[in-house]
Amino acid sequence: MRTIRELFDLKGQVAIVTGGAAGIGAQMAYALGEAGASLVLAARKVERCVEEAEKMQRELAVEVLPLRCDVGQEAEVDALYEQVLARFGRVDIVVNNSGATWGAPSLEYDLAGWKKVLDTNVTGTWLMCQRAGRIMAKQQYGRIINLASIAAFVGAMPEIMDAVAYQTSKAAVAGLTRDLAVKWARHGITVNAIAPGWFPTKMTKGTLDAKSEAMLKAIPMQRFGGEDELKAATLFLASPGASYCTGVILSVDGGWVSM
Repeated sequence: MRTIRELFDLKGQVAIVTGGAAGIGAQMAYALGEAGASLVLAARKVERCVEEAEKMQRELAVEVLPLRCDVGQEAEVDALYEQVLARFGRVDIVVNNSGATWGAPSLEYDLAGWKKVLDTNVTGTWLMCQRAGRIMAKQQYGRIINLASIAAFVGAMPEIMDAVAYQTSKAAVAGLTRDLAVKWARHGITVNAIAPGWFPTKMTKGTLDAKSEAMLKAIPMQRFGGEDELKAATLFLASPGASYCTGVILSVDGGWVSM
């Protein structure tokens, strides 16, 4: 029987975190690095990845590689994995955190905004999953964690969140997660998702600043998520200890979807 330390030890593993240079992406990257994994931080703005990588490498004493990648572009996703394999020779964990949103009334929603959100949140997640899956199937081991959202489960009053493409994209991510979990179980790959509630980030700041009072009424814990409250969920789903969990959509939301 493995010990708890062994079940959650990521030493020798390589983890890619898209959008890992800020917000909840950085929080999740820290969780994996603290458990011993070498990290790859990938985002369109590579300068932020470089800055955060230097900080993480200094604080965590693990190798942290910053790389540019627009996950909605197939060629850039392929280039990302080629660089990671050239550097480390393997990919054990992928956290698909890169995301986009676009706010507008649904009756007036612009097609350009719709495509921007779906290209990043759905197509980007799919491309990252498929390329990871090809590598992990050869290894007969892998952990994929997608970022869904409480928006995947419930509609939102327009006064709270008027972003129909985002709601749609996160429901698609949940469906993709469950289907790949079934298809890839035979290859030793688990595919799960985390569905965060409201966490203060650059993306959510405008909404939280303007509507926090109404939003807090819908959260049983009556507060937003904290700076370390996604770390344990991330580490669990990324760990050897989650070997019998696949197709799980784990809500970390203060009780929002239970209302």
